[in-house]
Amino acid sequence: MKSLLVLIGSVLFLHQGMYAQKADTLKLSLSDAEQQFSQRNFLLLAQKYGIEASKAAIIQAGLLPNPTVNLEQTLISQSTIANDVPIGPFGQRAIQIQQLIQVAAKRNKQIALAKAGVEISQYQFAELIRELLFQLKGSFYQIHYLQKTLLMYNEEIRKITSLVAAYQEQVQKGNIPQKELIRLQSFLITIEGEASDIVNQITDNQTTMKVLLADRTNTIIDPLVDDLQIQNINLTGLNVANLVEDARQNRPDLKVQNAITQYSMANYTLQKALAKPDVTVGYSYDRAGNYVNNYHALTVSIPLPIFNKNQGNIKIAENQIEANKQYYAQTQNQLENEVFQAYTKAQENERLFRKIDQKFQANFEKLITGILENYQKKNLTIIELTDFLESYKNTVSQLNILQNNRMQAFEQLNFVVGKKVI
Repeated sequence: MKSLLVLIGSVLFLHQGMYAQKADTLKLSLSDAEQQFSQRNFLLLAQKYGIEASKAAIIQAGLLPNPTVNLEQTLISQSTIANDVPIGPFGQRAIQIQQLIQVAAKRNKQIALAKAGVEISQYQFAELIRELLFQLKGSFYQIHYLQKTLLMYNEEIRKITSLVAAYQEQVQKGNIPQKELIRLQSFLITIEGEASDIVNQITDNQTTMKVLLADRTNTIIDPLVDDLQIQNINLTGLNVANLVEDARQNRPDLKVQNAITQYSMANYTLQKALAKPDVTVGYSYDRAGNYVNNYHALTVSIPLPIFNKNQGNIKIAENQIEANKQYYAQTQNQLENEVFQAYTKAQENERLFRKIDQKFQANFEKLITGILENYQKKNLTIIELTDFLESYKNTVSQLNILQNNRMQAFEQLNFVVGKKVI
């Protein structure tokens, strides 16, 4: 049993040691984390290049079609007469230059479509920022409250470990029954295992934060949180109707869907324009292959819209508009329900938090010292001691979970509204 305790203690020491070494710890406020995120996050940097690429599509859409040049030249020179006139040593040659002229303002419609694509990219970028920042803030507060719980566990482990060491000596002397020591050792193993689970949760959230911050160092992020300032946060002045309206104005995902609808409308306009045949004009020169030498002519060509009037693509574009309108309506409906749900959860978590006496935890922590002293004086049984320690552990853990849930609910409300309202 003793060797098992040493093994578990060694594992916990290795896990928790990284949090105790100040040199390897980076204290970071939420505002600093957000700034580092915006400057370093790889996904954001990649998305920025995507926006620049979509802007280049506007330039491409505005370019005129290139002219076409055709040259015909004889390869074998022969002494001959064309139209009763000697054509010279270089023989026959013909040149034709053609330029496609787009009608129905196709180029302007292509530019409008490209601009709509840029707008979609920009809103998608804003949506990416919103989602990743939500993850960052969630992990930030998760780490903070898990660390507070871990401190309580470490303190309880320290006290029980000290008590076990003292009782081992008393058992060897025959002053205390073996069963009390075994019960204490069993309780110690349980809370050390729970502490290890908390360390693993912190590690997972540390990984999430370091990935979002593009942090490649081995430092451990220690969130700087003003608990007193957090306690003063409340929902005063907020109501669902105003929050829903704010969400409609600020949610990037709704703007993305609206931009997609506008894009499909621009595409429909372009497809209708593409049904109009373009005109190709040109100049033709023929040295000796026509009815006269040095023949000059103006050429004009236009396809006859008899079979292909682009009717299939026009129909596709029409259906895309209607589909995107439905997607937009669905996004609006989802937005309204998300705001209502987030506000309701925030209210409930705030209500539970306000019911707690803020001095409760401090008083509880003072009480545990007296409990341990009374147990050593034999005023409490081992069962009463472990029951109290279990109650203390569960209470402190639940208080930190409740506070974390409150902050997560507040950040969820900010997330669904699309801006900071709390």
